[in-house]
Amino acid sequence: MIVRTRSGRRRCGATTVEVSIVLSVFLMFLFGIFEYCRFLMMIQVTTNAARDGARYAVVNIGKPSNFDTVDYNDGNTPPKVYSSVRKYVNFRMAGTDGMIDGYAVQVFPCQQSNLELPVPLVTLKTPTTDEPVINWNTAKFGERIAVRITGTYRTILPNFLMFGAGGIPIDVVVTMGSEG
Repeated sequence: MIVRTRSGRRRCGATTVEVSIVLSVFLMFLFGIFEYCRFLMMIQVTTNAARDGARYAVVNIGKPSNFDTVDYNDGNTPPKVYSSVRKYVNFRMAGTDGMIDGYAVQVFPCQQSNLELPVPLVTLKTPTTDEPVINWNTAKFGERIAVRITGTYRTILPNFLMFGAGGIPIDVVVTMGSEG
């Protein structure tokens, strides 16, 4: 029977180095997944808020462009508060607007001819001599009203996995046909 003895130097710390390399790669992968999922959640909430804001705008065409009104009904039921479209969109963002630097909400009627291009372009309706001032609540039946949310998505860890220190630009636009 041959007995082999361990010759050479011991591998002091090799396991620690190997674990640290594997663990750092694993954690980068894990945090990358968390950041990407957080980004997808923010995009989904932003799109839903813009869609809800556009729906809210098209059904409230008869109201002023920047309204906050209360409907008292018959006096027996609690009053309903109708907030402006921008406040409604902010409410529907449910706090995720804190992830966006330079967060802004715009509500405007769309230029119809630009929506019929091969690549639709959502732009503000151009004023005419009949309508020198263009507000979203002046859209006629069938015209499109847009809600645009813009800003820059702020990552938790800047420069992590090449997301960029400046963040990721966000521009979500939803249009709906006016019911007014």
